[in-house]
Order: sequence, then C-alpha cells, then structure tokens
Amino acid sequence: MPKTAVKKVKKFAPLHGWANRLLRIDLSTATIEVEPIEPYVPDYIGARGIAARIAWNEYPEPVDPFAPEAPLMIIAGALTGTRSPYSGRTSICGFSPQAFPYNWFTRANIGARFGDELKKAGYDGIIITGASESPVQILITDDEVRIATADHLWGLDAYDAQNAVCADTGKRYQTLTIGPAGERRSRIATIHTATSSAAGQSGFGAVMGAKKLKAISVLGSGEITAAEPDLFNRLIRAVGDEVRTYKGPRDLSALNAALQADRGGRVRPYACTASCPTPCNLYYSDMPGVACPDRRWEGHWTCVGGCLRGIPEGGPIAHGGLFDWKLGTYGGLEMNVLSNRYGINQWDLIVSMVPWLERCQQAGLLSEINGMKMDWQDPKFWAHFLHALAYREGEGDALAEGGFRAAQVLGVGQDLVRRYYTGWGYGGHWDGHACWLNHLVFPYWIVSALQWSTDTRDPYSSSHGYVQNIMRWSPLAIGQRHAPDLTWEHMRIIGEIVYGSADSTDPKSGYKAKAYPAFYHDKRSVMKDTVPTDDQTFPLIYGVRTEDHFCRIPVEGMGIIDGPSADYHLFRAGTGTPWSEEEFERAAERIYTLERAICVRHWGRNRKMDESVLPAYEYPENWVNEVLGERYALDRAKFKPVMDDYYRYFGWDVETGRPTRERLTKLGLAEVYEPMMAGAAAAEARLEPWLEPTPIKA
Repeated sequence: MPKTAVKKVKKFAPLHGWANRLLRIDLSTATIEVEPIEPYVPDYIGARGIAARIAWNEYPEPVDPFAPEAPLMIIAGALTGTRSPYSGRTSICGFSPQAFPYNWFTRANIGARFGDELKKAGYDGIIITGASESPVQILITDDEVRIATADHLWGLDAYDAQNAVCADTGKRYQTLTIGPAGERRSRIATIHTATSSAAGQSGFGAVMGAKKLKAISVLGSGEITAAEPDLFNRLIRAVGDEVRTYKGPRDLSALNAALQADRGGRVRPYACTASCPTPCNLYYSDMPGVACPDRRWEGHWTCVGGCLRGIPEGGPIAHGGLFDWKLGTYGGLEMNVLSNRYGINQWDLIVSMVPWLERCQQAGLLSEINGMKMDWQDPKFWAHFLHALAYREGEGDALAEGGFRAAQVLGVGQDLVRRYYTGWGYGGHWDGHACWLNHLVFPYWIVSALQWSTDTRDPYSSSHGYVQNIMRWSPLAIGQRHAPDLTWEHMRIIGEIVYGSADSTDPKSGYKAKAYPAFYHDKRSVMKDTVPTDDQTFPLIYGVRTEDHFCRIPVEGMGIIDGPSADYHLFRAGTGTPWSEEEFERAAERIYTLERAICVRHWGRNRKMDESVLPAYEYPENWVNEVLGERYALDRAKFKPVMDDYYRYFGWDVETGRPTRERLTKLGLAEVYEPMMAGAAAAEARLEPWLEPTPIKA
C-alpha cells in the first residue's frame, strides 16, 4: 500500500496578489508542510522566479530528474487568481528529462484553470519531492491536503483521469495529471489539465511518473485581493480593450455549417487560460472518428496541434514538404486528442520527430513502425504510431526518448535528426532553420540565435515578443498580418522607441542592433512567466489605434501608458509593490541571471556550450526575406561581436559567458558568485570535456 496522509494546514497573513503559502509534500514519507512565501517576494515576483531561488538555495548540485529527491515545482504567478489579463498560466519547474546533454534545471508552462484554483485554495505553489512505491494522487481542498491512493487512476489517459477524480469526489476539482507516456517515463511526456492545456516541453510528465504521482487536484473557495482594486480594474479593462482591437473570437457560423454539411460535429471559441479577455482558440465536440469510426471525439485544438490536419505545399509559405499529411479536420482532431490523452509533447512529435522519420523513410533507412508500413497520410497508421510511442512498444520505446535521443538509440538517421533539433534536445522553434512551421527570415533570426544559445530549453514558450511580432505586424507578414497599413518606416520608429535603434527592426540592417532586443525579450520572458501575462500577446508593442502603430493605452484616471509598461502597472496595482518600472525590470533580470548561475554552478556552463547551438543557424535559412532577395546563413565572424554585446547587456563575462561579481552584486545576488564559481570548477573536473558539435547538413 502507498503511504497516505491527510493534514489541515495553517495559513499565513495574506498579501495582495500572493496567497503567501507554499505547500511542500514529500511522497517518500507522506509528509505535508507549509511555509510562507514572503522570503521570495517581491524580489522573485512569482512562478518561475520563486522556483529559481528555491533551486539555488536547496540544490547545490544537480539531481537526476528521476531520482526521488528531484523536485517538481508547480508555482503560480503573482497575479494568478485575479482578473489580470491571461493570469491563469502557471509555471512547472525542475530538472528536465528532455534536456540534452545535461538535465538542466528549467521550466514549462501550463494554462486552463489549475493555477487560478490553486491560488483560490490559498497556495502560491507546491514543491513535491520523494517518490511513492505505488500510485498516489494529491487532493487539495482549501486548507485540507490529502495524499491518497491512485491505483484505480493508474493506466487511465489524461482526460479520463481528470474525469475520474471528479466522479470519485463529486466535486469539480482542477487536476494536473499524466497519461500513459508519463507513467512510462517518456522524456517527452506532458503534464496535462483540461483537454489541450499541457506543460509540453521539458518532459515533466516523466518526473510525475517516476514519483508514481498520477494526479494533483485542487478546489478552492477563497479569493485573491488587489492592492489598488479600482486602478487594477481600470487597467484590466484598458488592456482588454486594446487587445480586442486585433485579437479575439471570430464568427464560427460558416465553420459549423461546413461541419454539419460534412460528417457532423461542432466548434466554439475557447479560452486557453483563466482571465483571458480574448478567447481565440477552438473547442471541437461530437466529432466522428476516422481511425476509430465508431467513436466520437472532442477537445480543445490549439498551437502546433492544428498542423495534424496536414499543411499542403504550394501555399505562400513553403514547409519543406514535411507536413502534407492530408488527415483533414476529422482525422487531425482525432490525432490531436489521442496525443493529448496519451500525454505526448506535440511540439517534439510534430515539428521534429515526424519530419526526421519522414527524411529517414525517404533515405531508405526506415519503412515501418512495429510492423506497420509508415504512411503519414493514413490516420490508422498515426493511431498505431502514437500508441507505440505512448506505451513504449517496439520502436516506440526508443521514440519515447524524444526524436533527438531516438536517433542515437536506434542508430538511424543521426546525421538527419540534427536538422530538426535546434539545441538542448528540443525541436526547432522560431529559428528560421530547424523549424519549417514558423516563417522567420534574416536578419531577425539573429535574435533567435542569441536566445536559443543561452537558454536551458526551447525559449519560445514565453519569448515570442520579437520574432513573432516582426513576422505578424511588419510588411513581411503572410496571412496573419495585424495592421495592413503598417510600413517599414513605422517599424523603424517602433524599433527606436523600444530597442533604442531603428536598425533593430529594419529588414536591411543585418547584424546591427540585434543584441539589445534579445536581452530585452529575455527579461520580458521572465515577466510573462512570473506576473503572468500571455506570451502570444505581451509585451504590447504594436497597435492599431495610433498613427505610428506603437501601442499606447488610455487608462481612466491615468492618462496614456505605453503598451510595454502594462505588465509593470498591472503588477504594481495588483500587489502594491512600490517599485519603479526600472526596479521591476531589474527583478526580471535577477531571475534570468540566477537561472544562468544555476547552470554555471551545476554544469560549468560557459560560452563554448552556448555556441554549440550555432551550427543550427550556419546553413541557408528556410525562407527568403523578400526585401533582400536571397537566403542567408549565420556568419560566425559577424555574429561574435553581437554575442559579445548581448553578454555585456547582462553583465556576463564576454569570454566565459558567466555572470560577473559586479553584476550579481548590483542585482542583489552578491552571495551567489563564490558558490557559482566553486561549483563550476567542480563540474569541469567531473564532466567530460565539451565537444564542438559537427556541422549540420542543410
């Protein structure tokens, strides 16, 4: 029998924004404790920031992600639980099973309503350590915390497990859970809530599987207060009004009519997280199956999952012939739901693993999976393939390691797989090279190369602000342009306002003025994860209501605020923290720098490691900038001074890429320098020498 427990936990004096309670659970001993969160706020804002500080304090050495002592940190943002726009998102942090070659301490992010409910139950976060001998679940109902058996849940998929929790309790808990992939420790296993809301990257579903933790459920009846409720509400209305000028629900009557004229089914708008003022995602229901024609499917369809329909070649953007799967709406929705039920990382699956398998097939290296011929236009093959991957059957056992590792395990297509994985074991994303989905051209992927080089994972869960904004607002936009009358002169003006240089947004600028945008948006990534706000929308840089298209927001009683300052004003009005905007930005930099210090301390991270990402940019880009008329590849000699400047903005040593004593002191992290450098020396003595990666075939 697993160790079970139930405990009524105490409260601490509440704060505005924060609940001021951190829950700690050790599954090995069935221990339940709480502590105030005050030691971490406001200096580390929330979510990802608090996780980084705890990791630094409590893990002087790295931990294997599957070891019992490995932490699983689930921490909400400073304003989660309020009506602040898009504030429902929640960070999940720990040592990553997916990361390569080291299991960096990193993060993922999840939407829907779990974080909102957690805050209303009175908790800012949960830190879970230890491992149960048999399946368990955690049930949190306000002040009561229970560790209970989950034998009857083990083996259920991610949707059925959530439904079973509610059926067992008779209450509408919000639940994080894993599917079969997580139970079997797939390195690309997700943690799931609702239907398509997942902590997709980093493999934390496998960490739950290693702990025999099937589900974490929460039900709260409290509320989170704002320090200045009137101002806070005015800001919320103003930001919502601004964003709805170019984003939000669309008329789905024609799509519903088309479904009824075809095989049936329905679709409605769907908000991907709590407090979303612009529900722009889609929820399909009563959809007849294709691979399983006797079954009907439903689920939220978002992000990369939409590619499962298939993307035909011949459109305005080439996709390398990799996604022409022709599964259609019904087959694509079925595979979307299946992969989510199994708890499989769709980004690794769709953007990188399957393209690699397709190239292996074309090269005559692979022709079948577990005895069934590979046919990417056949939904029955897809269902067979996903089942094998989720349950680690046959070749699926290797594929469950993620595509990058699978090539090494199978000994197949090692030279091909790197073409689809930008770095750190993660598939391409907004890089203009490895990823054939995100249309991005030179010179803007220079910023992407900087961000990829210093992160611990794919950076684009919370850093779309530069690359995506450029490609959706500028004259380069294809199919999704938000402001058709926005010109290159507008872009240059906005570049000067936001980044201090018109060259930062100029299509002919080459390597000029690209270091600061990367630095700026790395800090913004932290803000978006810790306040939190929506990555697809924030920072609010561009607008449709101003003559120069720079976002300016009228707020009742405040006048006009600059769009990029909205995060700060929401944070200050919500929490009452009397910071200047400069102090708020410094807090974001503090968090990013502490994350860097953890990597230096644990693995001796340095500039040579960072530059191992660069081969993914050193072959001709996927698409041509129409203003330039030719393809570009990264020029290492021209890129070096850009990277030098990028390190200088962060206050990192240009030769080593490590935070300097001076900058750490300025950020209030003076005590970090000595243990960071001592840890780096120990890591260098312990680890194999870092090898320069081989070039990648275009």
